[in-house]
Amino acid sequence: MAVNSQSYKKLFSNTIIFAIGSFGSKLLVLILVPLYTAALSPEQYGTVDLVAQTANILLPIFTLSVSEAALRFGLDAKSPEQRKTVYTTCLAVVIAGLGIMAAIFPLLSRLDYLHGFAPILYIYVWTAALKQLNATYVRSLEKVRLFAFDGILTTLGMILFNILFLLKFKWGMTGYLLAIILSDLCSSLFLFFAAGLWRHVDPRRFSLSSLSDMLKYCAPLVPTTLLWLVTSISDRFIITYFHGEAMNGINTVAYKIPTIITTIFTMFSQAWNMSAIQENDSAGKEEFYTSVFSLNQAFMYVMAAGILLINRPLTYVWVNPAYHEAMLYSPILTLATVFTCYNVFLGSVYIAQKRTKRSFATSLAAGIINIILNFLLIPRFGIYGAALATFAAYFAVFFYRLVDTRKIIRYSADFREIAVNTLLLCAMAVLNQFSGWYIYAALAALFLIVFALHLKELLNIAAFIIPAKIRAKLPILKNITVRKGNDDNGRTQV
Repeated sequence: MAVNSQSYKKLFSNTIIFAIGSFGSKLLVLILVPLYTAALSPEQYGTVDLVAQTANILLPIFTLSVSEAALRFGLDAKSPEQRKTVYTTCLAVVIAGLGIMAAIFPLLSRLDYLHGFAPILYIYVWTAALKQLNATYVRSLEKVRLFAFDGILTTLGMILFNILFLLKFKWGMTGYLLAIILSDLCSSLFLFFAAGLWRHVDPRRFSLSSLSDMLKYCAPLVPTTLLWLVTSISDRFIITYFHGEAMNGINTVAYKIPTIITTIFTMFSQAWNMSAIQENDSAGKEEFYTSVFSLNQAFMYVMAAGILLINRPLTYVWVNPAYHEAMLYSPILTLATVFTCYNVFLGSVYIAQKRTKRSFATSLAAGIINIILNFLLIPRFGIYGAALATFAAYFAVFFYRLVDTRKIIRYSADFREIAVNTLLLCAMAVLNQFSGWYIYAALAALFLIVFALHLKELLNIAAFIIPAKIRAKLPILKNITVRKGNDDNGRTQV
């Protein structure tokens, strides 16, 4: 079966639905930054961030990243019985893993920054694990509208709990964590009943052979996930060790502006992972990957350039003055985030082809590069060193994955275009270290250059997605020729 226009339309439609559902919750992370920076000192913010990141490390270890198997095997399941086997087996792994996790918590409580937080950390991991499994499995059932609606409810819950715990009760760091816990708990319960997941729980459908297949698939993803976490958060622990919690608080806020990129990319990547799996056996998957990679690349570069253009004024109005120093580090982290998203996109090749061991190998390279550079640069250059180490690690792995994945699926990539755009963004990041009207003029000029470089590409993709009748009414699109392809019956379509 060749990939046809319906494949693009489905990807686009799912992206819009995921955007509606996740935009609120993702945007909430950004909206709540002023609240967090006002309610928590840099030292408190730095400490509670370490607690949350510790939970992120424990999650894949004790759940074995089984939620990834829930998506991959759930999409492959053809009957209700097979779906019950997938969900029941995944749920059993989560329950068993989190039960075992209880044994290590007396040891964790000895860590200084976890003093008094061990019990709440344990609950945090439990609710996050159940939320992750249920949300991923609902996606595998292709109930994307329900997934989107859950995102809206989660957003409302987070707003309510944060206002209640941080503003009214003034519970500080504990309130911050409780808001996340209760939000995840409400979401997991809602999905469990609204999607009828309780019907998919059948101990008789638990299968050791299915468990074996799932673990073979997701086991390499455990170290892969951990290595990406190490790459993204090791700098926070090392900064805290050398420079203290307050400096890590500044570093945490510096990551928030690049979060705008990951917020928007996540809406797309959730739909893209489903499409990559579903189109895995199609004859035209190379063209499909080429087109989608082009769209992703063009949009990401333009979006990153836009963020680098408004970085300074946005920081001034967005966060408490105690955190304004973060504007100096955000540009480098913005560059790193672009290549983080590219790595996630390319990682879908490994997921669709069930070659998760290769994903592990590239993640290992990122982790090693990042840790070595962190210890070399952070003691001397502080947050600058951490940001540069993160960028170097993601940039190196991107080029490795770009070469490696094209051995599996022969999609096209323009290396010269990637180099030019990266240099333009680097120039904007450097300019952000200075202030003055001429600096903003230079940033605006560079942004227009990046936008112009990708305008035609974005219009071509838009013309392919937008129906012909609507396209004919848009002057900027009506003269663009849409590439030909074949439908499921082999007929040529324009």
